[in-house]
Amino acid sequence: MLLWIVLLKAALCVAIGNVTRDICKEQICSCNEIEGDLHIDCEKRSFSNLHHLTAPSSQFYHLLLHGNSLTRLFPNEFANFYNAVSLHLENNGLHDIVPGAFLGLQLVKRLHINNNKIRSFRKSTFLGLDDLEYLQADFNLLRDIDPAVFRDLNKLEVLILNDNLISALPINVFQHVPITHLDLRGNRIKTLPYEGILEQIPGIAEILLEDNPWDCDCDLVSLKEWLENIPPNALIGRVICEAPTRLQGHDLNETSELDLCPSKNGIDSSLVAPPTQEETCDPGPIPTPYKINGEMEAPTSGSGQKERSKSRENWQLKTRPTARMAIVNGKSEHFYNASCPLSCSCKLIDANQGLRVNCEGKKIESLANLKPKPLNVQELNLRDNSVHTIKKTHFHDYQNLNLLDLGGNNIKLIENSTFQNLTELRWLYMDKNYLDSIIPEMFIGLQNLEYLSLEYNDIQLIMAGTFNPMPNLRVLLLNNNILKSLPVDVFQGVSLSRISLHNNYFTFLPVTGVLDQLVSIIQIDLHGNQWDCSCNIVPFKQWIERLGSDVVVSDLICESPEEFWKKDLRLLRNDLLCPQLYKISPTSLSKNSTSTADTGSRSNSYLETSRVSISVLVPGLLLVFVTSAFTVVGMLVFILRNRKRSKRRDANSSASEINSLQTVCDSSYWHSGPYHADGSHRVYDCGTHSLSD
Repeated sequence: MLLWIVLLKAALCVAIGNVTRDICKEQICSCNEIEGDLHIDCEKRSFSNLHHLTAPSSQFYHLLLHGNSLTRLFPNEFANFYNAVSLHLENNGLHDIVPGAFLGLQLVKRLHINNNKIRSFRKSTFLGLDDLEYLQADFNLLRDIDPAVFRDLNKLEVLILNDNLISALPINVFQHVPITHLDLRGNRIKTLPYEGILEQIPGIAEILLEDNPWDCDCDLVSLKEWLENIPPNALIGRVICEAPTRLQGHDLNETSELDLCPSKNGIDSSLVAPPTQEETCDPGPIPTPYKINGEMEAPTSGSGQKERSKSRENWQLKTRPTARMAIVNGKSEHFYNASCPLSCSCKLIDANQGLRVNCEGKKIESLANLKPKPLNVQELNLRDNSVHTIKKTHFHDYQNLNLLDLGGNNIKLIENSTFQNLTELRWLYMDKNYLDSIIPEMFIGLQNLEYLSLEYNDIQLIMAGTFNPMPNLRVLLLNNNILKSLPVDVFQGVSLSRISLHNNYFTFLPVTGVLDQLVSIIQIDLHGNQWDCSCNIVPFKQWIERLGSDVVVSDLICESPEEFWKKDLRLLRNDLLCPQLYKISPTSLSKNSTSTADTGSRSNSYLETSRVSISVLVPGLLLVFVTSAFTVVGMLVFILRNRKRSKRRDANSSASEINSLQTVCDSSYWHSGPYHADGSHRVYDCGTHSLSD
């Protein structure tokens, strides 16, 4: 009998624990009908799971769950929400979707998982979403996509994958998927093959491919031909070449097939020299360190400076010396076979300068594997290998190194003081790796470094003083990372002339202590950030207006608030961005915001130097002013009243004394006053009405 009671209690506890709560009936979420559709708004309710919640079963609804804590979705997570037709999971910190999480959501047509931390799409990630038509997954950390992830989404038409870390799309990823709209902007894609990719989206109506490092070689010819045959205006934006150097900044649509693939005409593209300073629209502060034309030239400092280009496609900030090796006919060039690492190729630059070692794309996993160890290396190219860690011991014997290319590897860790012996290094490329933070100790020893490429990493944190060990740094590439802010004094002591910060997550950038340290800047790229066009951005706007469009070479598009969405920040007046500020002094401040030219020449010094939030400071100043005024008025009233009372008391006391003494005089009686300490006394003279001793 006792056993039955225990079992009954246990069953009751389980039953109670599994009771679900209706989020609309119990007002856990806001449930409203908008144009006939039920919207269940559960924004910022701190939900970490949904197992004990349910929704109305009698009607369809849109489920809004953005801003919660659903960091991981487990199988059957939405089993109680089977009537949902759209699902919003933005800004949850979501990093893992276990296959089966969406089971039961057969009616969902739109899924929004953007602005999270998702790194991969596995084969069954979207299992159960049979009717899905619209998938938004932008602004994640997406790298890996299984070829079969979309295979069962037979109704998927819109796929938004911009601003991720995708380097390539797997073959047959769009097989049996009727894609009509595809957004791949802001990734790391170098090429898109026709076979297995482009041929599978014949119904494309809109495609976006901007801000990818396109490698304009023979492999991109098929993309060019495909773009020429899709419907007019289907391509939104431009496909700009990142490589090779001779085509950098060129629009793919305006580049001939012969330029893309000279080898088809009997010319080897690897032998073509990069553009000289006379051929580029901007020679830049950093010269080409050598020419690939049979006569090797040592790097020399540039002195001339021509007119800068205003267009981003011709922006030379990204120009870097080519790492391709030249074939030199005749003269004294020869291989250093004795000291050249296996699988690498080596060329003698000059008898006094040393070797150029090319180990690009050789599947090298560690610098310790470079055997035999090359001697007197001046330029070392290790691009597109599998190096994951850079250790302090790797560069002990590379004191003469002038150029080091570590781009396109798997580098996650660089030990402190790794480069301390590379005092002659001037060019360092660490782009397209997996670095998530950078600190000052990482760059100790690089006092002569002029060019640093850190683009296309996972950098979220930059410590203050990170660039201090590099006082000669002139070009810095930090674009396509995950930066949301910059520390105070981050650029102190560094004379940067060019910097790229585009495609990050900045909402604004402080002027004091950050931007005002860029005293030598001649080019800066800031596009593709999430600019919040409100009061905080006014000092930043004034700063960029002073620099002018020839320095700030890109558009600045507002992401928020909604009223300014997709508008150019530079076209908005300051009083519209921050109305409460301009109500204080409408005359002076409105003059400062009526025209771009005025704002550029007469900036508001208060806005530029104050680090206090405007929304806090303005009400505070008003309160202090009003309180002070009332205090002064009150004190004046108090003093005037006291003076009047004092005069009345003096007048009354004098009259009373005179009247009383006058009565004595009238009765012919002498009245003696109180005695003094010496025995004398005061007498009132009735004739003169005065006191005497």
